[in-house]
Amino acid sequence: MKLAVQQLAHHIGPDHPALHDSYAPSEDSTIASALQPRAIAALSHGINITQPGYNLYIAGPNGSSRVAHVRTFLKPLASSRPTPIDWLYVNNFDNALEPRAISMPPKQGSLFAKDMESLVESLLSLFPTVFENPGYLRAKASLQKLYDQTYEQAMAHVERFASEHSMAIFKEDGAITFTPLLDGQPMDETEFAVMSEPQREVFRQAVEQAEEMLNERLLELPQWQRELNNKLKELRENIIKQTIKPLFEGLQQKYSSQPGVLLYLAQMISHLPRYIEENLQDNDSEGPKETLSSQRQNLEATFMPNLITRDAARSGAPIIMESNPTYSNLFGRINYVASSTGLQTSYRSITPGALHLANGGYLLLDIEKLLRDPATWEALKHSLRDGRIHIDPQVGELQGTLPTVLKPESVTLNVKVILIGPPDIYYGLQQYDHDFDELFRVLVDMDSEVKIDEQSVYYFAQDVRQRAADMSIATPISNGAVAALLNHACRLAEDQQKFSASIDRIMEVVVEANQFVASSYADRLDAEHILTALEYRAKRNARLYELIKESILSDRIKIATQGAAVGRCNGLTVIQVGDSAYGCPVRISATAHPGKSGVLDIEREVNLGQAVHSKGVLLLSGYLCGRYCVEFPLAMAAHIAMEQSYGYVDGDSASVAELCTLLSALTKRELRQDIAITGSINQYGEVQAVGGVNEKIEGFFDICCERGLTGQQGVIIPASNTTDLMLSKDIIAAVAEGKFHIYSVEHADEALALLSGADPGKESAPGDFPASSLNASVVETLRAYTRLSRPA
Repeated sequence: MKLAVQQLAHHIGPDHPALHDSYAPSEDSTIASALQPRAIAALSHGINITQPGYNLYIAGPNGSSRVAHVRTFLKPLASSRPTPIDWLYVNNFDNALEPRAISMPPKQGSLFAKDMESLVESLLSLFPTVFENPGYLRAKASLQKLYDQTYEQAMAHVERFASEHSMAIFKEDGAITFTPLLDGQPMDETEFAVMSEPQREVFRQAVEQAEEMLNERLLELPQWQRELNNKLKELRENIIKQTIKPLFEGLQQKYSSQPGVLLYLAQMISHLPRYIEENLQDNDSEGPKETLSSQRQNLEATFMPNLITRDAARSGAPIIMESNPTYSNLFGRINYVASSTGLQTSYRSITPGALHLANGGYLLLDIEKLLRDPATWEALKHSLRDGRIHIDPQVGELQGTLPTVLKPESVTLNVKVILIGPPDIYYGLQQYDHDFDELFRVLVDMDSEVKIDEQSVYYFAQDVRQRAADMSIATPISNGAVAALLNHACRLAEDQQKFSASIDRIMEVVVEANQFVASSYADRLDAEHILTALEYRAKRNARLYELIKESILSDRIKIATQGAAVGRCNGLTVIQVGDSAYGCPVRISATAHPGKSGVLDIEREVNLGQAVHSKGVLLLSGYLCGRYCVEFPLAMAAHIAMEQSYGYVDGDSASVAELCTLLSALTKRELRQDIAITGSINQYGEVQAVGGVNEKIEGFFDICCERGLTGQQGVIIPASNTTDLMLSKDIIAAVAEGKFHIYSVEHADEALALLSGADPGKESAPGDFPASSLNASVVETLRAYTRLSRPA
């Protein structure tokens, strides 16, 4: 059937009722719920289920604004939800390798961190200044004086003995020695040498007695020193405890309802005296500023909490989109710093991941990126099952090189994970990953196309204008521009009654059209700018198409657009370059002779034919046997090829053309070369819909235009593709003038009649056709092949 001009496109104009300013939708709705009602209903259902395992998978094509729709839905919901609790990591003074996790009410974590900063500053201002207090110095001096008096009393007894025996006592580097006196003066070596042996013996005995007395008197000296040190330490601890007690009393009262904080403060009180003794007593260093900075860093590294939750200024549940879901980005990481002693780390080096930031809210993840690392995917499933966030070094990360490995206490996990990806990954995970079905029980399946009605047109316009504003496009968008975008969306969907939900691709056109607005000094973005942008995009990606077109016009690629030929037909293919698609005609040829190999697909034999194309050829063989070889076996050897095709061929959209070409080769009937054909076929000869029908028609039309339209040229398409037509204005004008024609067919016989000009013949019984019909010729030829193929 020849199609009328009105059937070639369905254009929406700027006067559409839904584009008028006075239009009000019948139902008050959001853009997302109006354009994706089923998906938003499923999203609402899944989000509100709080039981474990009801995480979500958003399935939809790329460019369908999956993330934007989810964010738009979640924002008002998240703002009304409770703000999640804060989580902090603190030092574990019993085992520094296992930091403790503390939970606090919302926004209290940052307040506690500020209080700890104030505590650090107070400690720096008090220590070591407190050890210069006169009271402390007097108590310290008193203890030292008692020790000195005990020591001096012991030494006085030894000194009297030495004086009585004419000996002097010398103290040097902690050692005590005795020297004989001569006339009250210590002897030198020469004087000692001239002494008689009896005199020297008397001196040696006196020295031995003095040393024995010294040892007896000073035997308890180490014990005296230990007692002094212990008393001094006790004194320091007492002064430290007295000093820090007021600092902690306020904190303990302020956080009296927080058991985790109180436990940490108690551990700090117990640990601080020792820390202060070891780090905050000596005030002598190269520079006070450097010393103060170093002391502050050490205090913060030991006592300051590590807040791993989000900004305290925000309220409501968090919405986190992790664009690069690696292991460390999801679960956090422990950073290491190189030092002279090797790699060092502490609880302060723990960095939170997206799970920590989204805890108590919603986490959005791209499933395609997530599955790049199977270990990360398995770890995420483990955390969702366990309800805890574990921070561990990833498998293979710094393995064997770390002197120490932190094992932070795990954190309770309460998050709704929303995976975003294509439908095929969802079905694959559901089939092969048993954990997936238990953890992601809600599928939110977004439509790739939206049915055209007044409400959808209205919200499409709202969506375009709102997104333009979000992208800082201040230029007003006219109703004509919206209508042009909507027509383009219908072409993307290949449907006169539906438009594509790939709003991201639509907005790309808006961005490029806005550049033409600026260059033309227009005050608004209109339809002409949209059409210019679309033309520019098509030309920008058309290099390969132009090369093929040039080869066809120069006859390097054989494509006839006039005349007739036996065993040859013009099929139609589509070339995809980025987001642009172009139709190209291709010559299909066939030969047939007696034999037993059946229909041979040359593309398949040379490994260029893909699975779907090979299936189409096999269906063609089934049609031949079922339609023509009812009373005898098929005894034919036929070869079908797409001529001058040197790449992979897939799809079954050429199977009707291949059938017509084969029947022409069998009957020696010529086929028109000024008509191209597309469509797939089943085993009963019914012509089925194919994709890319608009591009295919336009591709053949362009070649015919370059060579000159004769008024006889045209394209045959499946009748079921009629509502997919959104053809260009040039083709519509040519059809209106009778220079080009579009035909729709439902059965292979209709296509054969158009191409051959002969009557195919109506089947009266299986395998029985009128004698003069084309189908009867096919039966007779195949019958003759069978006779010739029988053994003599």
